[in-house]
Amino acid sequence: MADREFELPPTVTHAAISQVLAGQAPYDELSDYAQAVVRASWTERTAARVASADFTERLRAAGRPWHEADVEGATVVRGDDSTSPEA
Repeated sequence: MADREFELPPTVTHAAISQVLAGQAPYDELSDYAQAVVRASWTERTAARVASADFTERLRAAGRPWHEADVEGATVVRGDDSTSPEA
């Protein structure tokens, strides 16, 4: 959201949206348009968190295998030395 400018109607303030995003005001009290802006921000934040999620080191440290898809879409087990040469 920081990379994009939204042209908000005069009834929607940046402060109101910021308060909702900070958890300081209820989402339901925003206008439909402002709720759409908040949802867009939530979508971007969620996508960024998912993209940065990397549990590989945590699973390795715990000695736990994990499953993922290979380039052909088949399920493979990683981190299990007995079955995966790429662990």
